[in-house]
Amino acid sequence: MSVKLVIACLLVARLALADDGSAAGSDAGSDVGSATGSAAVEPPPSPAEMAERIDDQEQRVRTLESKARVTESFNEDVGKLRWLPRFLTVFVDVGGFAVAGDGSGIRSDLGHVYYPKYAGRIAGQWVFMGDPLSTAINSLGEPADASDSRELRADTIHSKGRPSLIVNTVGLSIGKYLGHDISVSALAEVLPRPGDTLLDVPLAHIDWRPLSTVDLVISAGKVDSVLGVEYRSQDAPRRLGVTPSLICRYTCGRPLGAEARLVEGRLSLSGGMFASDQFDQRFEPKLELHASNLPTVAGHVQWMLPVGQGLEVGVSGAAGPQDNQPSASIAQWHVGLDAQLRDLHGWDAVAEYVQGLQQGETMSVPCDLAPCLTYKGAYVLVDRRVNDHFTPYVRVDWRSAVHQHGTDFVYESHVARATIGAHFEMTNTILAKIEYTFNHELDGIPQFADDILTTSLVVATE
Repeated sequence: MSVKLVIACLLVARLALADDGSAAGSDAGSDVGSATGSAAVEPPPSPAEMAERIDDQEQRVRTLESKARVTESFNEDVGKLRWLPRFLTVFVDVGGFAVAGDGSGIRSDLGHVYYPKYAGRIAGQWVFMGDPLSTAINSLGEPADASDSRELRADTIHSKGRPSLIVNTVGLSIGKYLGHDISVSALAEVLPRPGDTLLDVPLAHIDWRPLSTVDLVISAGKVDSVLGVEYRSQDAPRRLGVTPSLICRYTCGRPLGAEARLVEGRLSLSGGMFASDQFDQRFEPKLELHASNLPTVAGHVQWMLPVGQGLEVGVSGAAGPQDNQPSASIAQWHVGLDAQLRDLHGWDAVAEYVQGLQQGETMSVPCDLAPCLTYKGAYVLVDRRVNDHFTPYVRVDWRSAVHQHGTDFVYESHVARATIGAHFEMTNTILAKIEYTFNHELDGIPQFADDILTTSLVVATE
């Protein structure tokens, strides 16, 4: 039965009832009618008016049906996307910076004035003093300028000492439990840069919790480092300050491999086997040579003491084939100590020390077949949470390293830094940070302008 026919039948029935009521009223209540006067009776609608009313009612029905279909479709779409907030987080890190001098943290020892031992072996232009990463301006550790560095193949920012605004990172973090004690996690980052926009996937791994009664997680894929503690908060939304320490390059890498992490009371254990070392791969040349016939083995042991909300002290180490060359017989090793204090009357502190060696290989010129690297360094970071929104901090770090590759280059990097900064937690998803770093060259190297002022505004979804 059509909508028009239904509406017409209802109107006819209504008019018939009205006529019967009028007739009964005139027979039974003539005395009342004579006392009050004759009541006006509404005449029945004409066929044209009835058709108009039917059309109006039909239009209203169509409108309601259309709205119902739109609402149903919208609810279906929302239902399909309802899982997204549970495991997707998007963040944007925007900053501004100004670096003294040419933006670089290195200078050449022209004339071999400060390191005459390389005279006749390496051209003074390629004997570098300072630290190429000491002028980092964001959480990724990218220097404002790499200058003539032969170690850093890509000068991603290349500011030449000019102050600038920059979109440091656009990040997408993924994490979802799939059932059967299995979950997945990944992090993708887009880096808009003056030359090319870069896409990086630093994390992508599968996690498995084999025991319901034990806090044990086994992961495989592109995983976090297990060395030290700084790697745990290296991404912009989680980092207290703007820039990493001078030793983060050795402990903040995310290698391919398999690892296990166990927490049992006050004891924390982590370890695994990896296709490369734990160095930050953004600053490692020739990534295609990282894989070796033998894996790198690394581990970390940590114990919590009842100080404040916990004082964690740990030791870590790694050993395996040296990266950046194809032979499995050339080894490297790394050891480290760390301590982390949480909330002692509002104070937090983190300290780390590392030392390591890449032995390299020589045929005719030292380290010409494989580069040699010896390094040691440390940092101390202290912060005080003043209130829910404001946390000032101070960091002191130091690094001493010699990195040589035949006649191509040698770095005599002996640097100390002091950083003061402030962290503003405007909301739980909006962070603002500002810091100033004083660079100081050691080992009798002349001081040059390379101090840094840098900022960061991080906005993330919940």
